[in-house]
Amino acid sequence: MGMHIDICDVGPAARARALLGQLDDSKMLSLGVLSGAELCVLGGAEHPVCWEALKDAWQQLDPAGRQQLAETGTARLLHRGLIKEQPAGRGVRALFFPACYKPSAELAILLSARQSPASVIATHHESRSPGVAYFQRQGTIVEEIPERAGDGTAGAARSPLDVIFSYRLLTLAFAAGELARWALKPVPAAPRQPAPPRLIRFSAGAQSDSPQSYQLAIHGNGQQAHVQGPDISANLDRQALTRFMTDLVTKWTETSNVTTAQIPYAQALQVEHGSTPCCGLQTALHACAKNRP
Repeated sequence: MGMHIDICDVGPAARARALLGQLDDSKMLSLGVLSGAELCVLGGAEHPVCWEALKDAWQQLDPAGRQQLAETGTARLLHRGLIKEQPAGRGVRALFFPACYKPSAELAILLSARQSPASVIATHHESRSPGVAYFQRQGTIVEEIPERAGDGTAGAARSPLDVIFSYRLLTLAFAAGELARWALKPVPAAPRQPAPPRLIRFSAGAQSDSPQSYQLAIHGNGQQAHVQGPDISANLDRQALTRFMTDLVTKWTETSNVTTAQIPYAQALQVEHGSTPCCGLQTALHACAKNRP
């Protein structure tokens, strides 16, 4: 018995075209929110980039726990309009996929970007975990903003499965402005202790340890920032930092898109419930042409 979520053909879909048509450098578009559990139900733990604490929490669940989260997560996604129930298949297919769902354009776009990004921009500083990440696909960026898992006080930590992830669709220029704004802010530090830097790492494809990567360490004071990287060591004001980030984001986008030009923007996503080694919730991500009959 299973649940099938198909995101084939999201690229040419009218709703997806309408969303992309609304996008410009002056604003972002919300793609919705997902809990950590819902993200895992949709295959997020198997995506190339995933918060390790979330992946570990999902893998530690027993089969019954995953099955329960799959059922409650599906109901919540339906209630919020992120997926829509479709007519069930016929014949043998109906035995394997008695429930079939089609995602909203927003959900399909964010899943596609997480599944096979052309490049990833990861951010980090010591007092913010997990960090904000940017997934670039064919000229647009999906920004993933997790709420803080805890503020360091006793009893404040939450299960990674309960952490809420917000998603926004951005142009390259808007994303560069967000990175510059974030980098300019000072990082809170303990008394008499030096403030740690904000780190920004650009990676081609989805591997953060890829040889095609570039990392910056930035100390900001609200007015200007000292930027340290492989080919830069400079103090930049807000305007100069924004220009620098715009040039850098554009460069990485142009470089990474060369290697992913043949990958369809919309991939197929299947989430299957069954008696499998991954405890009743197996996620298979593959191109539409490879979908099982």
